[in-house]
Amino acid sequence: MPDYFHDFFLVKIRKASLTNEGNMLLLNEISYSIMRHLFLLVLMTSFVIQGQTLRNFQKKNDANAKERTEMLDLLRADIKNQIEQSVVFVVNHFLVYGSYAWMEGTVQRKDGKEIVFSDGAWDCCHVEALFKKVDGAWLLKANGAFSTDVWYVCLISSYPEINQSIFSETARSLQQNCSN
Repeated sequence: MPDYFHDFFLVKIRKASLTNEGNMLLLNEISYSIMRHLFLLVLMTSFVIQGQTLRNFQKKNDANAKERTEMLDLLRADIKNQIEQSVVFVVNHFLVYGSYAWMEGTVQRKDGKEIVFSDGAWDCCHVEALFKKVDGAWLLKANGAFSTDVWYVCLISSYPEINQSIFSETARSLQQNCSN
């Protein structure tokens, strides 16, 4: 308990008389003080928790446009670097909790044409991506555009601070603890 709480209670105890009335007054003052401090603690905690809500970024709106665009632009640039084609996304799932976001969707060429791969080692046209917010900026931590395997099964081992509620039901059910 911080010193100011301790000092506050000592002052209250010293001021109270030792009569029954004084003891009752002391209990009332301490109870009121404790309740007031608990209320402030609950209020401060609610502000911290408020920033930790599950947010749905599947559809773009005024509230999420900046962050959603920032994250999808990171993913778009990474995919363009891989396949040398400009792409857009059909977002099927995109949830954010705290400093992590999980996105699942479909990749399409920006010009509407079919995506062309240089070899057959791709599974068109799904994408999954994990983002993390660091120092106020979103980073693309992992993605599996066109992957032929379920690459994301060990994310809870690699990122134990992830709240699993960001995952789709399928992705959440496939998570495994891959730590040794």
